Amino acid sequence: RAPVPPGVCALRPQLSPESLAEAAAMAGSALPRLLALGAAGAWAAAVAPAAPAAAPHVDPARWRGFGEDSGCGREVISAKARSQRQGQQVAYLSDCRSLCEGLPTGMCTGVEYSHATSSCFFLREKVQFMRHAPGKTCWSLAPEEDTHHTEVFVMLPLDTVSDSGELKDPHELAQMLDKLKWAGLDGFMVDVWWGLTEKSPKVYNFSAYRDLFEMARERQWQVQAVASFHQCGGNVGDSCNILLPDFVLKADDIWYRDSYGNDDREYISLFADEVPVGGRTPVQMYQDWMAAFASEFSHDLGGLISEVMVGMGPCGELRYPSYRLDHWSWCGHGEFQSWDHNALASLHAAAHSAGHLDWGFPPTVAEAGHYKSRPNETEFFSSGFKTDQGKFFLDWYSNALQAHGHRVLSRAREVFQGKTGISGKVAGIHWWYDSPSHAAEATAGYYNTNGRNGYHEIAGVFKEHGASLDFTCLEMRTADASTACLSNPEGLITQVIEATQSHGMHFGGENALQRYDTAAYEQMISYKEHLKGLTYLRLTPELVEPDNLERFKDFTTVMHGVGHQEAQSVDDVNEMIG
Repeated sequence: RAPVPPGVCALRPQLSPESLAEAAAMAGSALPRLLALGAAGAWAAAVAPAAPAAAPHVDPARWRGFGEDSGCGREVISAKARSQRQGQQVAYLSDCRSLCEGLPTGMCTGVEYSHATSSCFFLREKVQFMRHAPGKTCWSLAPEEDTHHTEVFVMLPLDTVSDSGELKDPHELAQMLDKLKWAGLDGFMVDVWWGLTEKSPKVYNFSAYRDLFEMARERQWQVQAVASFHQCGGNVGDSCNILLPDFVLKADDIWYRDSYGNDDREYISLFADEVPVGGRTPVQMYQDWMAAFASEFSHDLGGLISEVMVGMGPCGELRYPSYRLDHWSWCGHGEFQSWDHNALASLHAAAHSAGHLDWGFPPTVAEAGHYKSRPNETEFFSSGFKTDQGKFFLDWYSNALQAHGHRVLSRAREVFQGKTGISGKVAGIHWWYDSPSHAAEATAGYYNTNGRNGYHEIAGVFKEHGASLDFTCLEMRTADASTACLSNPEGLITQVIEATQSHGMHFGGENALQRYDTAAYEQMISYKEHLKGLTYLRLTPELVEPDNLERFKDFTTVMHGVGHQEAQSVDDVNEMIG
């Protein structure tokens, strides 16, 4: 399988006189035409327009071939569709392409030729996939838009490095990576856990990650390393329990706190960024860790290590822990995380400066609801957010988050000095996006209502420090989302893309949930022209199963925008790896 790649291929002889006569006779009859109906690979018959009276010149630069023994579309074709597959008899593959070029614009964008029966099938929709099909050849006309190359990485399992600080199962991992190399991957992303690499203050151990990165080098891949200053465990898809360093966990009054007094120890509160913990502030700890990482891998920055993603909150995302899974359920708008000592002190100071001492407290549960509440159930998200006090609070809350981003990214820029790319991650909070208050975004710190464009503001923070922006939920379609929760992932993603474009910065993406289906891949492909890179979540044994691996190979090839030159099947690869 392959998309429509650029390239010039040799052609066989032009139409013979016999083929021309056959084509002329075809003009007065109904020619069954094959229509590629999306990635499901179904085919249907249609009536073709009259064939040209004379063979047009076939321009080699317009055609792209997917190799011998390749068929256009998917292997899953219904019996009914098979019975409708009638093709025009032609002498050569080049005859088939010539007839296609002679049809009106848009009526034929590719052909499938059977060498055994000399049958030519015409395809109306753009060919993005090919399949292993002995005795057949798939060719496609080459649209310009498929020349954009988007890198594809895969996220490794969260527990790739175990709690003991060693690679969990290097042999099994190597086998899975070899299969992904066949699929055309550019590299992998991996969490470099703070809790594993700095168990004592300023004593760092990256040895397991050195071994892991060498596995990428052996496959001529690149690595996206995540500076994971959060804990592993407690989020969707988490398969590990890696806490923050003990010397951090022992500290008090540095954690996010909700209105019930519950502390969250997944990530240090941004309001404690400048609070000394054992002689260093959290921001200084982040900088020291990044400096140690840069020193350990100094010769690999910008080469093997193409990017360092800087964690700035829960799940490594720049946000508040507003939807903690131990309290939250779909599709609650979450809670503001502004009740710890340092947050309250900051809010009191801001209210004093504004001349409204009575504004020095966050909205209460009675006003803004709890984790599972919906906007229309609360006073704050029904109307309070539009009042002067509501605007003041949302402004303070979001500005504090952005200030945290500035502090951490400025340290990252100082450490890496442009030797490798840096990036940050923003959460795809798509539920209640179509509500006036954008409540779920608001509790996470994204002020995206009252005429504010929260994502444009956050993109500006990233841009100032030379960081690219990574965003989630690219696999989601609004048509499949919950209307009851006013979810609109596609509208959200479009807004974020526009925000990055307005700042002239790179945009990267990933899927939010583990999916192997064609619909998810096609949705991610729809953003291809805007993406510098896409990181697929995540490597599992299921991903490298034959059918899933074939689909993943389709996906990477389309994202790359280059031709598929190998006819090797996934079964051949499995046999080679053993």
